Amino acid sequence: MSAIFFKSAWLAFISPLPLFILTLRNHPWVSLLALFTNLAFLGSDAPIAELYVAGGLWVGVGILFPLCIRRLGNIHKSFSISFLFLFSLLLAALWIQANQSQLGLVAYLRSEISTGMDHLINLPNSPVKRLVEEQGRDALYRQLMTELPSGILMGLVFCLWINLLFASQLVRGFLSKTFWANYRNPEWLIFPTIGCAALFAFSEQALYYIGLNGLKLAMTFYALQGLSVISHLLNRYKILGFGRAIAFTVAIFIALPLVLSLGFFDLWFDFRKKFGHS
Repeated sequence: MSAIFFKSAWLAFISPLPLFILTLRNHPWVSLLALFTNLAFLGSDAPIAELYVAGGLWVGVGILFPLCIRRLGNIHKSFSISFLFLFSLLLAALWIQANQSQLGLVAYLRSEISTGMDHLINLPNSPVKRLVEEQGRDALYRQLMTELPSGILMGLVFCLWINLLFASQLVRGFLSKTFWANYRNPEWLIFPTIGCAALFAFSEQALYYIGLNGLKLAMTFYALQGLSVISHLLNRYKILGFGRAIAFTVAIFIALPLVLSLGFFDLWFDFRKKFGHS
C-alpha cells in the first residue's frame, strides 16, 4: 500500500501511513519486512533517487516515528528525533550528489534549480512559464533559492503531522481524543522564533535569509497550535462532521493569519482557558 500511495502523486505524503499503523501494532521486524517489500515493488520501475526519497520517508515517518512514540511515550521528543533523521538524510543525499558533480553544496543547488526551471519553462501550459513572464526569470530563481530551505522543512513537518493525524483517527486508543485540542508547543520555541525575526535587521544579507527561513519553519508549529485552539473551541460547542470540516477549511485557506496569531499568542493568553470561562 505504501508503494501504491507513493506512486499516486496526491497520496505521496501519506504513503508512510500503512507502515506507521503496522509499527504501532507489531514488532519492528514486521515493519522492516513490509519496508523491503514496498521498496522491491516500487523499485521495479523507479529510479534510484525516487527509491531514496520513498525509503527515507517510510523509515523516518512510517517506522522511526511510531517506534519512538512506543518507546518514549512522548510525541514532542519522537517528532524531534524523526525530523532530525529526515533532515540528516536530506543533507547527506545533497552532499553526495554535490560531490559526484564536483561542486559545492550551494553551487549544486543553484545548478539543479536553474536546470529544473529551464525544463519546466519548456513544458506546454507550464505554470512556471507564466510566473517567469510575470516576474522575470531572475526574480523567480532568486525567490526559489531564498524560500526553498523553509519549504522543504515545512514539507517534512507536514508529512509527520498528517500521518500522525490519520493514525490517531484509524488506530483506536493510540492517542486520547483530547490530544489535538490540547496540543501546545514547548515554551522555549519562542526564543528561536524571536531570534529569527531579529535577523531581519540584516537586510539582504545571508543572516536575513537564515532568519526568514527559520521564522517560516517556527510559524509552522504555531499554526499547528492555532489549529489546536480552534479544535478546542469546536469541541466546546460540539461542532462535528461537515461543520467541523468547513471550519478547518476556512481556517487554513482563508484565515491563516488568524490561526498563526492564535497559536503564537496562546503562550501568553491561554485562549483555551478563556474559552472555558466565557
